[in-house]
Amino acid sequence: MAQAQAQAAERPVERVAEIGPRRTFKWHNIFVYTLLLIFTLTSLGPFIFSFFSSFKTFQHVLDFPPTLLPQPWTWSNYATVLANSTFPKWLLNSFIYAAGAMALNVLFSAMAGYALSRMQFRGREIIFLATLGVTMIPAPITIISKFLIVNDLHMTDTFFALILPAMAQPFSVFLMMQFFKSLPRSLEESAMLDGASRLRTFFQIILPLVKPALTAVAILSFQGAWNDFLWSLLVLSSPGNYTLPIGLNFFKNAHFTEYNLLLAGSMFNTIPMLIIFFIFQRYFIEGVATSGVKG
Repeated sequence: MAQAQAQAAERPVERVAEIGPRRTFKWHNIFVYTLLLIFTLTSLGPFIFSFFSSFKTFQHVLDFPPTLLPQPWTWSNYATVLANSTFPKWLLNSFIYAAGAMALNVLFSAMAGYALSRMQFRGREIIFLATLGVTMIPAPITIISKFLIVNDLHMTDTFFALILPAMAQPFSVFLMMQFFKSLPRSLEESAMLDGASRLRTFFQIILPLVKPALTAVAILSFQGAWNDFLWSLLVLSSPGNYTLPIGLNFFKNAHFTEYNLLLAGSMFNTIPMLIIFFIFQRYFIEGVATSGVKG
């Protein structure tokens, strides 16, 4: 009995210990959260308003004062956009461009990053510095030289002109280098002692360990190609070969006052990237964060 009473007396103490110290209120947290709230509203607000406006009719899309929710809701905007005979073709062209650039960039950037971070050869430091230097050059400066090369090779107005210049991005190479440096060299040494070649070690042992970095490079490559406008505008001339950003510009010229249709068409360019990011955001954030800290 005495033992039970002693245990009962000890329970409140244990409970208090489990709860731990209470958090003290800090006034500066209000300022921080207010800034975060303002940033969230200014970042997501235009997209949310555009998304709901894409379901408004032509008569109500420019209502003043503006309203968030459409009255009435209509799907005819999306039906009209998809009824355009070339719009599905633009979607397909953008997907081919983005998927091709993503696949080649992931492959060659991973191979280049592995070679620069794990292999010893003459001129490695010079190549590494040149890679860093290219990342500091604004893209508009190099776009003329790229166009002249593509034009001399007679590849303009083709998917090759779009994909080949994007198949090995310097930033992607740097990102993969930083991630490869975090891996222990004992993995490769053990594989080579077992008779594995360099390529087999790379594809079967090293690559499965860097999935977060590969995912980050894949998302960045796909997003860059999917939203690319300037390079596509320079090298493409046939409406049937237009990618979605170029097609939307052409579509805007044909429906420049029908804002409900323009907003519906822009959603095809925005929503796919949001879906891809939210599906793979864990790997993307892990890959970027780890590559920036390690090595």
